[in-house]
Formats: sequence, structure tokens, C-alpha cells
Amino acid sequence: MKQMLVLGLESSCDDCSAAVVEESLNGPQIHSLIRTSQDWLHGPYGGVVPELAAREHLIQLRPVIGEALRRAGARASDLGRIAVTRGPGLIGCLLTTFSAAKAIAWLLQIPFIGVHHALGHLNAARFSEPNLQFPALVLLASGGHTHLYLARGWTDLTLIMKTRDDAAGETFDKAARMLNLGYPGGSAVDACAQLTSEAAPMFTQPKFRDGAPSWSFSGLKTALKLRVENSPGLSEAGRDDPSVRALCRTINLTIASWLLKPIPGLINAHGAVSLVVSGGVACNSELRAGAASLGKNLGITVAIPEPRLCTDNGAMVAAAGAMLPAGDSPWAENADADLRL
Repeated sequence: MKQMLVLGLESSCDDCSAAVVEESLNGPQIHSLIRTSQDWLHGPYGGVVPELAAREHLIQLRPVIGEALRRAGARASDLGRIAVTRGPGLIGCLLTTFSAAKAIAWLLQIPFIGVHHALGHLNAARFSEPNLQFPALVLLASGGHTHLYLARGWTDLTLIMKTRDDAAGETFDKAARMLNLGYPGGSAVDACAQLTSEAAPMFTQPKFRDGAPSWSFSGLKTALKLRVENSPGLSEAGRDDPSVRALCRTINLTIASWLLKPIPGLINAHGAVSLVVSGGVACNSELRAGAASLGKNLGITVAIPEPRLCTDNGAMVAAAGAMLPAGDSPWAENADADLRL
């Protein structure tokens, strides 16, 4: 692949991000990565408000793109192609960058690449493991996704399993709200858990009648709600309370262990030689440590992007866009209905 600069744009939820990535024979290199958070906007609501997020993207997008080019020391005319998240995500948020990317590509007369969100998270691993061996299992865990894919290459994903109800990241957000820890919940719970070595009693893992490997987190939220309700004052105690810290540690341990439990069996079943863990939940310290330990025990390569590349970002979109053919991705068009926008 010849050297080129790719502008990657991402706005599938509440993060507006642009990145300039150089693609070469040695893999992708980040020249700039700008990400603006809307936590201040959605924090009072305890979750993302789609209409507010879309309107904020309209305000943020132009300065974010300009700053990404400035920090990269590049001009728009230096770009070889533009890659943008095409879905899934919040439709109003997606339309802001999708429309802008098409307009910029038309103006510059360069290829426009629509990237599936899951493919972006897989390609985030290219920055640390450009020579990753396939086939690989890809665990994508975030506020909206808890999916496991089989990757046969950087642009080839097949869905193996997904949560039967709620996403792991959404469970972290609800837990933080119950314990009055703030938003976003994943980082709040993880930070609180790091303040103690003591853990509260573990939660019971769900069982499935069909015996198939799977995930479910709705019962965990219910069990946590009951535990908080049965402990007067716990919901208002805050992170300085030893009981809250211990409970956060248990939440961390529970979600990480549940996510990783099916991996060994599926590694063997699909002949995978690598494991990629990505998405916002991959920032969680317990999950990162557990995945690394699991990989060592199984003798496989584990690729976990650095935290800034686990959350939604333009660099992962650019890395995926560099690997896809010019024009919209055939992979996204032919994917299972579950994977389409």
C-alpha cells in the first residue's frame, strides 16, 4: 500500500473526533487525533440525549477538523482519502460527519470511504499490532455494543455472539448512577474500584437454558439495584465510603470475568490465534488485566488498543478506511442485518 494521508471522522454517539493518519507499508501512524467530549452536556441526564448530541456535533465538527489538520501540519489538499463512520449509531449524530465527509471529498475530488463502526474498533488494534495474525476473536464492548466477532482479516468480520439484553458499558453507567458516582459511569466505577483491595460479595452469573455461550447484564443491574436499596444511605455515600468502593470493585470483577468467560472455548472452536479487545469498556483496568492474563495462559496474542483508541475516535476510522476499497465498503453493504445502520 502506498503512503497516503487519511482524514478519519467519527460521531456515532456523543464524541466528535477527527484524526489525520498516515498509512504506509509499515502500518498506520497517527499525525493528529482530536476528540471533544460531551460529558458536560449529558452528565445531568445520566446518559446521552440524542437530539442534544446531534446539535452539539454541528457546532463542534468544523473546529475539530480544522484542529486535526493544523496539528498534523497538513492542508486539506494533502489528503488522499476521507473515512467516516457510516453506522451503527445515533442517526442524527452520524449524519453530521457523514454529510460533511461527502462534501469535503467531493470538493477535493478524493475517495470517500464509509466505515462500519465495529470495523473501526477492530482496526484500532493496527496501531499497536500492525502484523496481527488471523483468524482473531474480536470482543467489542461499549455503551451500546457487547459483541464477539471472528475476524479473518482487517476488513472481514463475522458476528459470533452478542449480549442477549443490555450492553456492558450501559451496565457501568447505570451502576454509577445508582451509586451517585457521576457520568460517564465506566471510568467512575473503575476509578472508585482502584481505591480498595476489598470486594463485596460477588453477583451470580446468569445461566441459559440452551447452554450456548452468551452474555446477559439485565439481571446484574437488577441485583445491584436490590443490593443498594437494601443498604440505606449507600446511594448517597459517594466514592469515599468503603462499602461503595468494595461494591465498585465487585462490579469491575463481575463484568470483566463474565465478558472473558466464553473466550477460551470459542478460541478453540474457531481456531483463533489472536484476541482483540476494543470499545469503551476496554479502558477498564480489570478487563485489560484479565484479557492479558488470559492470552498468556492460552498462548495467543492479545491486542488491546491504548485507552484513547478504545473509545470512539477518528483514528480507528481512518485506519479502517485506509484498508477498504475506494467507495462505500462492500463489507458494510453485505453484512448481516444486525450490523447495518
